[in-house]
Amino acid sequence: MRILTPNATRQLLAQIPQRSPFGARDHAVIRLFAQTGLRVGEMVGLNVGHVYHKMPFDQVDLPAAICKGHHSRVIPLNPAARQAVQDLVDFLKMRGFQADADSPLLQDRRHRRLPVREVQRLVQFHRQAAGLTVRATPHTFRHSFASHLATRVSLRIVQQLLGHRFLASTEVYLHTQPVQLAQAVATLPAF
Repeated sequence: MRILTPNATRQLLAQIPQRSPFGARDHAVIRLFAQTGLRVGEMVGLNVGHVYHKMPFDQVDLPAAICKGHHSRVIPLNPAARQAVQDLVDFLKMRGFQADADSPLLQDRRHRRLPVREVQRLVQFHRQAAGLTVRATPHTFRHSFASHLATRVSLRIVQQLLGHRFLASTEVYLHTQPVQLAQAVATLPAF
């Protein structure tokens, strides 16, 4: 499983030219992936109204129709994710794209919903431009999100955020190190 370190994500973001026609959008998309752990299909399925009304929502209620397995879930949006949403909506408005509640959050040049494959291509393009050795994909951001959270919060919380039905699916994000194992055994009482 591939994960991106925070430094690798910063490196990728730093090389995106903000003044290019879709640079601001791409920058915000990658930040939103990194902060939410959304699947690429969920990201492209979002409409503006799922995440924004006059200001970004505190959480996104993912409808079952765009979720894998058709199980809806709620993902809280931290300040960085809310800023990414705001930047996406600002981009739509600035470029003359539709930004009403029923409009796609991610749109192509023809004002249509951005296809999954196009999002995969834009991540690949920016990864190559940044010279990252890790093969970063939209799903890599999901793995990174989950791996970073798994070291900080309960695995049940990570399970809910990712939308996994079974805890075993989420356990792959526990990357125990030999030092952690030794520390755990050292806490046992001596007999």
